[in-house]
Amino acid sequence: MSCPLDKHELYRLLEPYAKYGDDDGFYVRSKGVTALSEFLGIPFKDAMIILLEQDIWPERFRRNRGVFTSRQMARLLSLRVFIAGCGGLGGHVASLLARMGAGGFRLCDPDIFEESNLNRQYFCTEKTLGRSKALVCREGLLDIASYLEIDARVLAVAPDNLSSLLEGMDAVIDCLDSIPRKKMLENAARAAGLPFLHGSVLRDEGFAFLDVPASSRLAAMYPDTPAGTDAPAGINTVATAVAGVACLMAGLLTKRFAMGTAENSPLFHLDCSAPELERFSPHGTFCD
Repeated sequence: MSCPLDKHELYRLLEPYAKYGDDDGFYVRSKGVTALSEFLGIPFKDAMIILLEQDIWPERFRRNRGVFTSRQMARLLSLRVFIAGCGGLGGHVASLLARMGAGGFRLCDPDIFEESNLNRQYFCTEKTLGRSKALVCREGLLDIASYLEIDARVLAVAPDNLSSLLEGMDAVIDCLDSIPRKKMLENAARAAGLPFLHGSVLRDEGFAFLDVPASSRLAAMYPDTPAGTDAPAGINTVATAVAGVACLMAGLLTKRFAMGTAENSPLFHLDCSAPELERFSPHGTFCD
């Protein structure tokens, strides 16, 4: 995204809103980003991308510097992800990606928050009980970053809607709670040629992997379970496993899109009871 101002003009416009770091970085508070977006007549997010491409950092991403380059941050702000399931994993993953800099979400979940969700689901509070998970997640993400582009759908993924739901997305995130539905989503991601980020949790352990683009790894892991829309059975899960797997998932996706890695990831197994983290190759062999 090109900037019509040269760097000196840009610095003069932003100087009233600038903060200088000990690392010699030039950081701009939100009011400065707003001033630039209004001056150029562009959305707030696009103004941040222009700044990052000039190696000028929005203050909100100051602590990301050194983990990502400014160009990598700009790529993250252009990332649009589809998240199926906005409860335990979905809420945690979405909040992490929003804070790290992902710029757009399509959220999909037919359910409402219930009291049993309070032990692990990020956006479930006593005040949100009885409300739509997808809509509450959207509100929570906009509280984190009001510039986000978010499309929230209160519906279940199904064979007749997945093609349209994935349209315009850069990645598919599986936070569903049944193997048949997960496999159905993996099939749709493969048909669309999109990266597929899988996560699952059970009690105090969980799994995560990223395939670029989607393959048929779930079909190999669960050969006797057909893809479909079967309703899940109740699963007991604790917050540590959910949060830990969500961190793995967010790390895998940001590495893929910020740093341009194109290979399939290992399968990660997190056991919070030990605790320990194991890695298995995409072919199922254990990695030291």
